[in-house]
Amino acid sequence: MTFRRRLVIAACAVALSAGAFTVIERSISSEPRVRAATARPIIDTSNPFRTGHTLVIPHGGGDGLFPENTLLAFEKTMAMGADVVDVDLQLSGDGVVIAFHDPTVGRTTGATGDVSKMTYQQLSQLDAGWAFTPSGPSAASGDAHPFRGTGVTIPTFESILQKFPTTLLSLDLKNESIAMVQPVCDLLRHYHRLNDVFVGSNSDPQILELRRRCPDVRTSAIMKDVYASRDAQANGDTGFVPAVTVDQPPFRVDGRPIVNKASLAWAHEHGVAILTWVVNDEADMRLLIDLGVDGIYTSFPDRLLKILGRCAGSC
Repeated sequence: MTFRRRLVIAACAVALSAGAFTVIERSISSEPRVRAATARPIIDTSNPFRTGHTLVIPHGGGDGLFPENTLLAFEKTMAMGADVVDVDLQLSGDGVVIAFHDPTVGRTTGATGDVSKMTYQQLSQLDAGWAFTPSGPSAASGDAHPFRGTGVTIPTFESILQKFPTTLLSLDLKNESIAMVQPVCDLLRHYHRLNDVFVGSNSDPQILELRRRCPDVRTSAIMKDVYASRDAQANGDTGFVPAVTVDQPPFRVDGRPIVNKASLAWAHEHGVAILTWVVNDEADMRLLIDLGVDGIYTSFPDRLLKILGRCAGSC
């Protein structure tokens, strides 16, 4: 997820959320708990991220359980019952859009090199399961690197679109160059995925170019959008129409919760889906479900699915 928007404007008592919208900062602990049965988000058929239930969004495919941004991770967590494929995107040296987080390959593959200087053929030979180490209960198995040498590779974005033709997508453009925009738009358009995808970026120029080339795609906010939303919320502007319809606020900023009943109500009244990230603590998950958030990014989707009573696989 993106950090650039995680700003706190103390004078206005407003937190600007990561990559998208504006939420009034209050302490959740000062508000009464709301029963999940009465706090469900209203279904909004015009926004596929407003489903009426809390979406389970495995962060990077569920990077606490499987090697991040791999087809293995996406397949396993979707089989469990998750709802959204969350992918970080980079551009290879020969213009192929790939599922990868870092600008260099070392952290996850143990190899060396810049993604932007390597061909996809070179990248496809790397071991995407090399560095993954289980955490939590699964770490007790004794195998420090259970996916190393098992054939887990770096997938293309196109292969993910082909594998999950109707699954909601959350994309994070890690390569912030303008050159990234056209190939992503071309793939989304080719696979008819313009209406059920959310694309985030830290770069305002990149988002503006994305909106120009793919006007139907939901994007994160530019700073102008964030300030406009903040002012409308502060002034009680009931006629305000947000520029974005998906918000990705972190649950906490500097240890302080910023998602609460009031901010959710304001967002839902204006057609905005609230997807909080990255939440791995079960108590926090329960609190956010009770509040009625539209989705939760988590490294451990098995935990969230169990809480929701929706585990369809080996959670």
